[in-house]
Amino acid sequence: MADDLATINLQKIDDILASQGPTSEGLDKAITEQLDRAKAAHAAGDNKNAIALTSKILERLEKTDSGV
Repeated sequence: MADDLATINLQKIDDILASQGPTSEGLDKAITEQLDRAKAAHAAGDNKNAIALTSKILERLEKTDSGV
């Protein structure tokens, strides 16, 4: 189940990034770095960390999206 949540979160992030268009360079770099860490954790089987990272990214993206 945890693996599914990490996968779902990663897909949501990809969808948001694809539909959102350009963001500020600093935000984009920070999100990209966190996303890379989340994908690495997920690939390594560390689903708890992957879920924690993807949840933070989603929160940040949602704040950015609603602030526009």
